[in-house]
Amino acid sequence: MRTIELQDDEIAIIWSVEDVMQECDWLTEDQALEVLHSIDHNHDATIGINWEVIHYNAEWMYPKPKENTDDE
Repeated sequence: MRTIELQDDEIAIIWSVEDVMQECDWLTEDQALEVLHSIDHNHDATIGINWEVIHYNAEWMYPKPKENTDDE
């Protein structure tokens, strides 16, 4: 675990495994953690990290299972 100390002129936004799993309910905790690590190391600073970034990274790394749509 990392400890972050903020100065009075700084902010930090924290994303958690729980956040990732809320957006991407098909992921396991381990997969959600891997998504967070990937985003941390590869995100585009001009876009930042948001729900869409989390969702698209998760789908790219761990495609959402297709639901059975049998009409019978």
